Order: sequence, then structure tokens, then C-alpha cells
Amino acid sequence: MQPIIEAHRGYSGRYPENTLLAFRKAIEAGATSIELDVHVSSDSELIVIHDATVDRTSNGQGAVAELSTAQIAKLDAGSWKNPAFAGEKIPTLEETLALTLESNVCFNVEVKKFAGGQRDAKQLTALLQRYAPRGSSHIVSSFDLDALLQVRQADATIPLALLGSQGDHLLAEAVKHHFPWIHCSYRGISRDLLYAAHQQAIKVMIWTFDQPAGRQHYTRLGVDKICTNYIAEMIQA
Repeated sequence: MQPIIEAHRGYSGRYPENTLLAFRKAIEAGATSIELDVHVSSDSELIVIHDATVDRTSNGQGAVAELSTAQIAKLDAGSWKNPAFAGEKIPTLEETLALTLESNVCFNVEVKKFAGGQRDAKQLTALLQRYAPRGSSHIVSSFDLDALLQVRQADATIPLALLGSQGDHLLAEAVKHHFPWIHCSYRGISRDLLYAAHQQAIKVMIWTFDQPAGRQHYTRLGVDKICTNYIAEMIQA
């Protein structure tokens, strides 16, 4: 069985990460699953951005948690990648999930940490249900076990995935907490790990793998999903 190929922060190898442009280009390239990252603004909006600050991926400065949604919306999130992408914005999660209505794409929402605790978790799950893809579900993933448990408390129907680099540890935690997925660095998996996970009905995604020539190796191992910055190249491999 062929693994799902997931677009890491959209088609981020070619376009500015975590922007609507990168997500749309990933969908055009054939992506059915897209990973993105979420932080919370000062006015409690879920913002799609990887870093805790806007410095690296925009023309602004400051922590996301200390900026309002309106302030973030004014930033240029494209020029850092290439001047051709000037004017791209940092989107909200709701703006991004609305793409599901156009394409039925699934999102893997990586939560960094919920500053607002259960309030943020409830806001997230409400959006995931409002923009649920037909016949499937979005996934919530995190390195932070507490964040995943907060999501479960808010809505036990949302599939959860623990992120990390040590496959054996991830599997043990997934079994303990009944998570259906583990998302592991490709360097941290083995055939034995995949066998053990599948015996427990737990699926395995590897991140972030950008070598199309190696796709078939991981397909033969039995990986369920490959997360990549180069979605078109990996799909075509």
C-alpha cells in the first residue's frame, strides 16, 4: 500500500511556508493532506505560523502571543522567501481550514502549546469540526502531550498524533494514551517499530523527508504517511 504524501507547511520547498499560497500550491500538486503549525495571538486567535515569533518568516518582529490578529495581518510573509511572493500574509487557522470547502483536503494541525489552556483547545476543535473534510477528519499533532490531552478533553473524536524523534518512546506513549498515530523523525524508525505499531493498530508518519528517491524504501518498510517540503516531487517519485 502506498503511503499518504503530506505537504509540510504546504509546498514549503518552493513557496513561503504556512501561507495560503503554499497550501493552494500543495493542493494543485496533488496533496490530500497538509501539515501546518498553530500559535495563539494576543487576542486569542489561532494563527498559522511555525515559530513563536514572526521574525523569521515576515517583515515584522515580536512574539505571536504579544501581537494582535490585526497586527499580524499587516505583515508581509512572502518576501523573506523570494521578492516574487511579496504581500503573502500569515493566515488564521480558520482562513486556512476554509480551503477544505474548496478541495476536501485534510489538515494535520501541529499545536505548539495552548497559552489559554482548555479555552484554546475548545476553539481549535470547534473549527476542525466546522471545516471537517467529507468522509475523513483533520488530525491534531504535538510534541506537547498535555496539549493533546487538552484537545481530547475538548473533543474525543479528533484523531491525535504524538510528535518526536524516538520511535520507541512515541509508540509507548501512543499505546498508553490510545493515540491512533505517531509522527516520528524518519531517522527514528525501523522495520521492527513499524511492525510493533501496526500490531497495536497505530499508524506511523515520518517527517520531514525530502529525498524522493528514498520514497520506495519507506513504502516497503510500511510507513503510512510521509511528510515532505517537496510535495510535487515526492508524489511523482
